[in-house]
Amino acid sequence: MPVGRPRRADPETVYAIAHLFYWDFRRLLKGRVRRRLDRDKYEKLKTEVEAAPIELTDDQLKSGLQAIKRETKSGLLSAGERENRLSDIHDGMEFATRAGLLMDAYEQALMSIKVPGEIDIVEELLSPQITPSRIREICQDAFMPLSVQVAPGVFKEVEGSAWPVMGGSALPLYLSKCAEQFVEAVHDRRFPGCDVSARPSNRFKQLWFVSRALAGAALGIKTRTAINLVGSLRPEEVFDKSRFAKPQRANVKRKQKSQRQRNNF
Repeated sequence: MPVGRPRRADPETVYAIAHLFYWDFRRLLKGRVRRRLDRDKYEKLKTEVEAAPIELTDDQLKSGLQAIKRETKSGLLSAGERENRLSDIHDGMEFATRAGLLMDAYEQALMSIKVPGEIDIVEELLSPQITPSRIREICQDAFMPLSVQVAPGVFKEVEGSAWPVMGGSALPLYLSKCAEQFVEAVHDRRFPGCDVSARPSNRFKQLWFVSRALAGAALGIKTRTAINLVGSLRPEEVFDKSRFAKPQRANVKRKQKSQRQRNNF
């Protein structure tokens, strides 16, 4: 057993939770694209699919005959049953083909809607004047009632997100639950107190700081510990430092080297 105080959370867990919070904070700031179903368009496409005859391809017909041969050869199918069995196989193929076409119709009827960000909320959350009670008030407005169709003609009232974050986001919940720790993080001496108007990217540094602090609070560890466990490298910066970014730099170096060699001749 290692000597010293036991660690209450490993870096991977803190990073994973901070990562989720960070991208939801960014969506809250910048907005996101949500997909909504155009019901009129879908119903029209659905009617067309259901009315159109299904013609099996040559490969499907060939596959059905091969299945009949295998079942006959293995003794599972008698000679008198082959015609009915082939008809059942073709019916199944037609059903699957139509189901695929209905899925395509559904995808075609989806609309992309740009949900604007809530810049004012982010600015207030990161303001030195923010208080735990105010944070909880803000989080109460993160949800709104939605009417969802669960069956033809049957609708159910559910609670949906009013913020431009991912569905099922835990950000409002933990912001409200850990409001005191969040305020402490904003007032922490290591919090990036930089000029956002001069460099907008500084806002992302602030969001990454509070995301790490909030992840630590959710796991019951202090802000300083969470910050030290995860580090300052933001999620979008990790890729730039990873080996996935190296081949491109290596290719550039090789091209420059080849160009120099050609110039020397």
